Amino acid sequence: MYGRNKEKALFLIRIQEKREKMCLFGKVYGLNSAKTIQCSQELDSLLNEYYRLFQSNNKRKSVTAPRMTVANTYVRHHSLPYAK
Repeated sequence: MYGRNKEKALFLIRIQEKREKMCLFGKVYGLNSAKTIQCSQELDSLLNEYYRLFQSNNKRKSVTAPRMTVANTYVRHHSLPYAK
């Protein structure tokens, strides 16, 4: 388990370094420059990979209720005029 936490920490460092580099490129070359956009896309890839590796297993399964049921219950509970 320690190895997984270390890997996660190193990945977060890579993400932070890429974020700082992108901000620097944005200040120096402008937000629409090819270098800034490429760096932004690389950051997006790192973030997607991080999520895939470390966050996808932690997704909670939520119970879903039909939308109409929730809305109708809210309207009836709060005695809104159009609920009659």
